[in-house]
Amino acid sequence: MSLDFVVLNPDGHIDRCVSVGPSAHHEIVSIANQNAFELILKFEDFYEDATLPIESLPSLTKQVEALARTEGMSEESKDFLKRFADLLRYAVERSRPIEAIAD
Repeated sequence: MSLDFVVLNPDGHIDRCVSVGPSAHHEIVSIANQNAFELILKFEDFYEDATLPIESLPSLTKQVEALARTEGMSEESKDFLKRFADLLRYAVERSRPIEAIAD
C-alpha cells in the first residue's frame, strides 16, 4: 500500500510517479503538523486522492525543502522527500499539477 504522487502527461496518463509508504507518510505528516506546513498537509489523508495546482508548487517546494532538513528523520522519509522534490521540479518545468493517488 502506498500513496502515489504523480505528474500526468497531456493525455492524462502518468508521466512520473513517486510513492510513499504508510510509515514515512505518518512521520512526514506528523512533522508537517508540528511546523504548520499547510501545503504538505493537503496530502494528510493516506487513503484520499488530492491535487495541488501549479500555482502552489513553489511554496510546496519550500515546505518540502524545510521538512527535509528536520533532524532525526528516518532514511525512508528523507529518501521520499528527495524524490518528491525532484518530482516537484519536474512538474514546475512542465507547468503541471501534482496529483496524489491513494493506492
